[in-house]
Amino acid sequence: MRYLSTLVLLIVCTLGGNKTYAQNQKINGEIFIPLNDRSDIKMNPRIDTLENKTDYEFKIRVSPDFKISQFLFEKGLATQNDSVLVINANSQKDGGTDTAILRVIVTSIRGNRIMLFQKQFIVRVAEKIYPIIKNSKSNIIMVNDKITLERNNSYSKDLLIDNHPFVTLYDNATNMKKIDVKGVTISLMEKEGKQYISKGDTLSSEAIHELKKIKKPTPVYIRVDGQSGKTRKTVWNRILVYNE
Repeated sequence: MRYLSTLVLLIVCTLGGNKTYAQNQKINGEIFIPLNDRSDIKMNPRIDTLENKTDYEFKIRVSPDFKISQFLFEKGLATQNDSVLVINANSQKDGGTDTAILRVIVTSIRGNRIMLFQKQFIVRVAEKIYPIIKNSKSNIIMVNDKITLERNNSYSKDLLIDNHPFVTLYDNATNMKKIDVKGVTISLMEKEGKQYISKGDTLSSEAIHELKKIKKPTPVYIRVDGQSGKTRKTVWNRILVYNE
């Protein structure tokens, strides 16, 4: 049987999860996988940029002489269900752009030819959003009841690792009403998804262990959970921790 020079996958790409697009907005186009010169996947219209953690749905129709064996998506997930493919990039970066490659394994119906094709995408990653303290004179977090942690200021890691330090929380600088600390959570920017939680007012041993590893200035997020009477309060703060 004579092989076709081009395998054509007809797709409809639906952008989901991006509020800047109208719901169910569709882009009609084609994915071309040239079989002779082994070029990368070509898309028309040109789709080179994806939004991180957003579903992109492709409806696929394959030339009868060939079949798709598998889709693989670097830094994300490719899910194929019959004639539908959904890809979702999952970059671990904090803001900016990343790259991810969609790989397609194609075989002939007779199974005597196996080919690999790929398409590289730019992935736009939104910067993480944390609660912002609007008034720097309220929700005061202190270490050892001596040093106030000012948002976005730099502190030596020794402050947070020496002698198992404890954390105090005050409602505001005017009345300095103390709030009973029920938990302290530490999260390092470079350890996305990992949180080191203590159920008391001291940092957990795991948090101290990770803070000791810091060699270069690193953003650290501190969450303090407190209670005053029947009122519960959660305060986030972001500081830069450096090695002395």
